[in-house]
Amino acid sequence: MARTAKPWFDTQKGEWTAWLNGRRERLAKGKANKNAARLRLAELQLEAAKNPGIDSDKQTVASVIESYLDEVKDGKDKVAPSTFALKKFYLQDLAERHGWRGIANAKPIHLTQWVGKHAEWKSDWTKSTALNIVQRAFNWAVKQKIIATNPFAGVGHNEGHRRRPLTREEFQAILRASVGRGKRRPTPAARFRQILVFLWFTGARPAEAAGLRWENIDFRNCVIELERHKTSRTQSKPKPRVIALSPVVVKLLASIRRRGEGEHVFLTFRNTPWNKNSLALRVRRARNKAGIPAEAKLYGARHAFGTRAIRNGVNLKVLAEMMGHTTTAMTEHYVHLADDHQHLVDAMRVANAPRPSA
Repeated sequence: MARTAKPWFDTQKGEWTAWLNGRRERLAKGKANKNAARLRLAELQLEAAKNPGIDSDKQTVASVIESYLDEVKDGKDKVAPSTFALKKFYLQDLAERHGWRGIANAKPIHLTQWVGKHAEWKSDWTKSTALNIVQRAFNWAVKQKIIATNPFAGVGHNEGHRRRPLTREEFQAILRASVGRGKRRPTPAARFRQILVFLWFTGARPAEAAGLRWENIDFRNCVIELERHKTSRTQSKPKPRVIALSPVVVKLLASIRRRGEGEHVFLTFRNTPWNKNSLALRVRRARNKAGIPAEAKLYGARHAFGTRAIRNGVNLKVLAEMMGHTTTAMTEHYVHLADDHQHLVDAMRVANAPRPSA
């Protein structure tokens, strides 16, 4: 039998709590705040009435979004925390503006207007990302038979240009702009310089570098092994993500390890692990100082690695493993990025080379 939706005080946590639609809701801190807890519960009950559960045939935009976010956070289709945060950012914004609309009354124009009112979303890539996230949520709801049709079907946007490789000149310019000198420990700029060099010479994802721990590094065999990584959730039998280390990177990691600052390899000057926001801030500052274009992104170091490998003749299947791709389909993107076609010229020369005499 479901618990009654009324406030009760959790003495261990020091807060008023209630069960609502099978979920435990925090209402108010402090035993003296029972009235505040009752008001909060009333607000949640009103909100729940407007946003029915998955069994209701009167779904709203907000109720679909809530069901989808619950699924991708903890359900079968669970995504990485960083991916969930991105989805939540866009979907909650849509819910705040159009969440009250019933699915029967939601129209493509509402989604188009939502994007149009975000003047800060300047690039086609950002707008396309927002729309793709919304479409996936409502297509998921159709597949799960929560709603009959996607009310926003057909709304799309020009994807714009994909994130491009960072050029060697841009990489060197950012390095020069990130030089820092400290008497006892590296400055914030110097710490960013370390993670930038690591990304350039390994092709690792920024998130992989930010979360890297010393326990993941095998110095004897010059490799990094990550049990948890981006593609492990999509593999029936997950394999560790293996990142081979060049002598330059081994030397870099050894110098960092000598400082003995903690379990994470790359740390900010506050001795905390890097995250998406702190890295983005450093990139922006370095770009501005170096005077290079805004489309020069940190992820471009990974693209530069893949493009460089193709131009240098690395086998596509081997490169897919180096980049942490489950198939060569994603890796083929780097063939297109290597648009000088030199790798094709070199391959043709090899293909037509005379066979060695027996």
